Amino acid sequence: MKKWLWVLVVSVVALGVGGYSYSRHQIQERSYAADMQTGRQAIKAKKYTQAENAFTRATRTKASDTVAQRYLSQTQTYVAGTKAISSRQFTAASDDFNTVISVKKGSDVLVTRAKTSLSLVKTIVANRKTDNKNYQKALELNQANEFTDSNGVLTVMFQSKTFSQSYYKDIYRKAKGLQKENNAALKSLTGSTPITDDATESATTGATSTSESSSSDASTSSQQASQSASNSQSTTTGTTAASSSTSDHASATSGTVDAAGIQATREELNEAGLNAANYTDAQIQAIMQKAAAEHTSPVQAALHSQQ
Repeated sequence: MKKWLWVLVVSVVALGVGGYSYSRHQIQERSYAADMQTGRQAIKAKKYTQAENAFTRATRTKASDTVAQRYLSQTQTYVAGTKAISSRQFTAASDDFNTVISVKKGSDVLVTRAKTSLSLVKTIVANRKTDNKNYQKALELNQANEFTDSNGVLTVMFQSKTFSQSYYKDIYRKAKGLQKENNAALKSLTGSTPITDDATESATTGATSTSESSSSDASTSSQQASQSASNSQSTTTGTTAASSSTSDHASATSGTVDAAGIQATREELNEAGLNAANYTDAQIQAIMQKAAAEHTSPVQAALHSQQ
């Protein structure tokens, strides 16, 4: 009798333990399934932090499960790729998206988005290559004192609807800075033209100024100057224009530069970090004339004067 009682007790305990284990297993399965479902839905909604949290819980519920770990790793890699694009680390972004695409039995949604993002990266890289090439061309024209032509290249760049996007922000800033430098140099040339003893040179300068203000042709300013000078020397009217240009030029440059020009130059120096208060009006005028003579900006002329 006691033996049978003992067997009964053992059986009851075994059934209780087995039932508890089964119940716990079922709870874990339901929890795991719920977390995986939450993670997948979060991916569709582009709530990647929520998806990572859900997949992380799933990996803890079933530590040996590879599916949840695969989804978690794929999501984290995709997020890293998007951050790399924002930081303009395009090689790293491409590597991340290729890794996402290579995952087998993972999220098809992430694979599709990674392919789209990879295509975007390729487009950005190609655009940056073109933008850098155009910027270099504009910079070379600036260094050759072809400020108008340099601005022409920059204007075309700024007309692009995508150029102001964050992917090109570093190139955009450089282009804006170069445009500002070109404008300062052109303003300096217009506001204070140096006196020269060569009447032909004065005529050429005057003809070039007229040609630039009235013509929409894309020829360089140096070509315009050469053509204008040639036309002036080939006709009697050109000779008269040379004399008139010399007279007007002497009148424009006699005495001091107008107060507005001096004030504008002071503002440019202050923007460049140079304290314009340290310069007298006469010194500012000298800087403007030096900038015009050297075909450069007032800031560069001021820096050269300090050397």
